[in-house]
Amino acid sequence: MRMQTIEQGRYLGGRPPYGYRLVDAGPHPNRALARRGVRQQRLMPNLATAPVVQLIFSLRLAGHSTASIARHLNEKSVPSPSPTHAGSSTAAGRCAP
Repeated sequence: MRMQTIEQGRYLGGRPPYGYRLVDAGPHPNRALARRGVRQQRLMPNLATAPVVQLIFSLRLAGHSTASIARHLNEKSVPSPSPTHAGSSTAAGRCAP
């Protein structure tokens, strides 16, 4: 079931990964759930955070450590993706060793 869901491009739930947002993908394929109004969702790139994700990947591919990337994001004042970390520094403590 999980592989079928992934192959169909559907998202099973939870908070979307950083750099993505959830969008409506129509009625749920399960008829009983669709009758109750449950909708399926798909992940779509979040255009507001896409440059940050691209930066993270390019830095990692260039050989930077996760701690170095966290420092770089902090220096650039990139906001935290998590509402629970909204008041703290951006990536410190999550990516640092």
